Amino acid sequence: LLANWTLAITSGMVLILIAGILIYLWRRLPLFPVEVEQKGLKVIAGNTTRLTTRLKNRAKIPLHIFVKSGYSWVHIGQTRFWNLFAEAELDLTITPTLSGPSQPQIEMLVVDSWGLIQMRQLVKPVNLYVIPRARYAEWLAKKYLEETAPPAGAILAMLPAAATVTAPKSGVEYYTSRPYQPGDRLKDIDWKHTVKLQEIVVKEYIEDTRQMAIIAVNLTAANIEEADKLVYNLITSALTLAREAIPTAVAAYSQEQVLTATPPLDPREVVKKALQLGQRVVLLAPVERYLQSPDIRQVRTSLRRLERTNAEPARKLRAILELEKRAIEEGAKEHPATRALNRVTAHTLPPAMITVISARNHDNEALSVTLEDLRKRGYSATLMKIS
Repeated sequence: LLANWTLAITSGMVLILIAGILIYLWRRLPLFPVEVEQKGLKVIAGNTTRLTTRLKNRAKIPLHIFVKSGYSWVHIGQTRFWNLFAEAELDLTITPTLSGPSQPQIEMLVVDSWGLIQMRQLVKPVNLYVIPRARYAEWLAKKYLEETAPPAGAILAMLPAAATVTAPKSGVEYYTSRPYQPGDRLKDIDWKHTVKLQEIVVKEYIEDTRQMAIIAVNLTAANIEEADKLVYNLITSALTLAREAIPTAVAAYSQEQVLTATPPLDPREVVKKALQLGQRVVLLAPVERYLQSPDIRQVRTSLRRLERTNAEPARKLRAILELEKRAIEEGAKEHPATRALNRVTAHTLPPAMITVISARNHDNEALSVTLEDLRKRGYSATLMKIS
């Protein structure tokens, strides 16, 4: 009996102690025990930025704080703070998306130093102003056009806007003049200098080494985020080529038609065309695929290998692959991507550099066939996939 009374008294004393501690903690812990300094941040969508803000313990006791991000594009440097009594720094690495919230929430689990009370608190440490990539690229393009605009009253300003710079049709450019030698062509005679110097002078030419370029763009996107990346890549590609003074042809297409196919344009006209096409992007729901898209290069390679053997299984497999190859090539032949690239390559001879900007939605098979054929003709092709 005495042992029971001793146990009861001890249990009661423990309960009273715990109750006292709990009352003490509740009086010391405010409803929101952690205060976070909110900072403003202006950033371009998709760019990674680091930010440091401060945590402040509003309670009158040390706290254990566990920090967790609910977004894949918000990463936290230090996620655990032990016995925080005053302040601490919170490091964030942010790569915002265009469709993300402007004030991303961070979850904090606050525990007292005895581990008796846990509190969950949501904080907003940053106020984001996300600039679309396309808007930033448009600003860069307009700035370039302003900087390269001819001065008022200049002769160049009076030229028609349609006048564009193309590569010499003969594939050569003037190098120097020299005295006539037997065997020189009459059409190469420099008559102006011949009359002036009183001796026959001919023009000497060298091959034009300037490489031209082609921008091919698929103006369909699955969502706003994808459209933003597409326009950004289109305009920045045009700007890069313009700053290098590379004559560039532009081919643009949608799921249904060819939207434009130009001859090589001068730098300013290329940038203007990219700005115009950036306004014509169409949102198209992606087609759900259950099988991987066929690769024409892999099919052709497999056919070449199967031609080396006459075994019956190899012949049957070769027949199936031949059928698949014809189906892919026939489907690609009339696709807008193929028609657009055929039109611009008629004006832009190899070796030209082709930059393809596409989300690879409706044009995947057509691009595989067409780019493979163009590479065989001497073009170089780079695919800038939008993902």
